Amino acid sequence: MSIKVKFSCFWQDHLAAYHHMQQYAFGSPVWKDMELVADESYDVLAILTRPHHSLRQYDRSKAVTFLTEPPESKNVIPHETSSIVPMYLPLPFWQNFSAGERQHVQTVNLPKTELLSSVTSDLTFLEGHVARLQLIRLLDQRIEDGFDLWGKAYTDTFFDKITAYKGEITQKYDALWPYQYHLACENSFVDNYFTEKIADPILAECLCFYDGCLNIAQFIDDRAFIKIDVFDPFNAIDTIIRSIEDDEWSKRITYIAAQKKRLLSDLNPLNIVWLALKGKDVIKECSL
Repeated sequence: MSIKVKFSCFWQDHLAAYHHMQQYAFGSPVWKDMELVADESYDVLAILTRPHHSLRQYDRSKAVTFLTEPPESKNVIPHETSSIVPMYLPLPFWQNFSAGERQHVQTVNLPKTELLSSVTSDLTFLEGHVARLQLIRLLDQRIEDGFDLWGKAYTDTFFDKITAYKGEITQKYDALWPYQYHLACENSFVDNYFTEKIADPILAECLCFYDGCLNIAQFIDDRAFIKIDVFDPFNAIDTIIRSIEDDEWSKRITYIAAQKKRLLSDLNPLNIVWLALKGKDVIKECSL
């Protein structure tokens, strides 16, 4: 017998959330014996961080909360729920994929023609934002050719000075598919919290230079990424340049492909939800 699950989140209405979460089942409303619904026929209301503002009344006993934001986020606010799952959902990776792109992400041995990319905004209100921009600025000065940067500009003071800046980008994966390497840093640094910032590059078979989740190696094989310290930018840049010179992508692509498979299955957001609803120890089940 299937479990009917309705999703509610703060950033989009229930119908949009229904269609969004279907992406992780490759366009299907079914994951294992879990059926996604958008109406009131649900057995479980899966709340992503907090309910949508339109959801004013619901049965608390049917509600289970999955956090998608770090503890300091203004979106993490108290609400009625039966439990809060300790494993964060790594959302929103592979966002706005077409059916063709969903098929493409399941293939292996993607062709690589470019070197290094990064996608970031110029926001500075979090400590992680500031450190990341400092690293980008220094990296831009060290790598004269082969580094491409995209991102949304909220000010006119940062990207204007970055030689590698290519502008804003509509589909993030266009900055991932052809690249061997990718630089990504979370905005927050806590246990069990990682996002699309590491999931997306692995799914695109990039070797990611990453900083963020403090225990990331518990969930993703550390041979599939290269840990850097964004707060130690000079050593981080030395690591990036040395790794590229040593062709680490070629040495690690087998491990990247294996972790890509895990992100599509074991660490898939719908699988994490399914594990929790089956009463499993989610942290244990998601660990290597």
